Amino acid sequence: MAHAARPSPAHQRQPSRLPQQADALSSNAPERRTAKDEATVKFIKRALCAKPAKPAQDETAPEIDGNLEDLLPRLTSRADVDLQLYTILAVVLSQFVQSWYNRITPDADFVGEVVQIVAHCTRGLEERLKLVDLDSLLLDELPGLLDAHLQGARSDCVAVPPSTWR
Repeated sequence: MAHAARPSPAHQRQPSRLPQQADALSSNAPERRTAKDEATVKFIKRALCAKPAKPAQDETAPEIDGNLEDLLPRLTSRADVDLQLYTILAVVLSQFVQSWYNRITPDADFVGEVVQIVAHCTRGLEERLKLVDLDSLLLDELPGLLDAHLQGARSDCVAVPPSTWR
């Protein structure tokens, strides 16, 4: 009987990771990076800090030394947000822009200039967002915006009968 009262090992509750994540996100906690984050940092360095390889060189890019914070400008006031934004930027530039841009021109400064422009824009956006009155936005403006959206959606549903949907 005592054996049936215990839950099976497959149904045991896993310990919560919330306190660990909250510590990692707080600005007072030392920065902790996992192996996944280290791989992400290496990808960002390869995509945003490396100069394009010459055609005669071997395909492997050399390892870039230094902290990411020293190599690239801050985007926001939080390092974890910067890491995520730089990851998105690195993916977009390496997969969608550099693939065709390097065929057109040997310009090695393009990525650095894009990074500087994005850094300038995100810092400016963060400063402006700090000045936004969130209480009045959420309590005064948002209900009217949602109401207008719902009325527009209802009028679209009435204007286009379901029999014409394809």
